Amino acid sequence: MSILYRAPLGESEIKMAAEVEKACLSTAWSESQIANLSEFASYFCALENELVCGIASMYAVAGEAEIMNLAVLPTHRRRGIANRLLTLLIDTAADKECEFITLEVATDNIAAISLYESFGFKTVGRRNGFYNGKDALIMEKKL
Repeated sequence: MSILYRAPLGESEIKMAAEVEKACLSTAWSESQIANLSEFASYFCALENELVCGIASMYAVAGEAEIMNLAVLPTHRRRGIANRLLTLLIDTAADKECEFITLEVATDNIAAISLYESFGFKTVGRRNGFYNGKDALIMEKKL
């Protein structure tokens, strides 16, 4: 099956995207938050057979971009979906003339850290207790 990537999301995709966030993330966005994004936000979904299997979001303001959420359902991992979603975010940030892109990731999320490092993100800081008591790395990539 091929995966389609879409932005902006339609009404049914918004509902499914919120469900993916809830299933995968401890700080998930609600359906309302996804439906009412600011003009500075970008939100992508990955679809297989018209079902959302991955999401990615970021804000880009004043030459800076910050990745907010990136998640793929466990049943769809290790198929390149996160790579493609991350590429879409980086390309969008570059199109918006951002100088760099940042994110936070839990220190125990080894798979995500490896993904970000493979795209050239470097650790530039740490937030103690950021994720319900777990530390987070602050990572950055210059564009």
